[in-house]
Amino acid sequence: MDSSEVAELIEVWWLQIKVRFDVKKLNKQTNYAAFLVFKLDRPENLERVSASVTFGREITDSKDSRYFVFLDKERISGEEGRFPQRRDDSWMEINLGEFYNDLGNDGDLKICIWEKNTDNCKCGLFVRAIELRPVDCSSDA
Repeated sequence: MDSSEVAELIEVWWLQIKVRFDVKKLNKQTNYAAFLVFKLDRPENLERVSASVTFGREITDSKDSRYFVFLDKERISGEEGRFPQRRDDSWMEINLGEFYNDLGNDGDLKICIWEKNTDNCKCGLFVRAIELRPVDCSSDA
């Protein structure tokens, strides 16, 4: 690990990370992506966790507003969800979702990552940051 501050998941039965951003501090009329920056060290029971990125409304557990992210798993054919990528600085990152900051007055951006299966203890996750980055959506066409 480097010398920057990180949060370590030592041993828990319920994983939940909630973050709220004030979008007024972001550039207006800009598309953004939210990335979880993390490392794994002997992880347990973190293969498949849920994530939700909502903009201007409350986080819900509804199936329509959530999806799976795979922190400890390589991409497997047939699996639906988001998978991590290795960064040049040896950390991993996973795209948690995208949003459009129109005029900066649509409310807060809310991000939630959770794994609520209490049958298995979870450990081995180091979280460095959740980064918001402008993205160019014009190449999606």
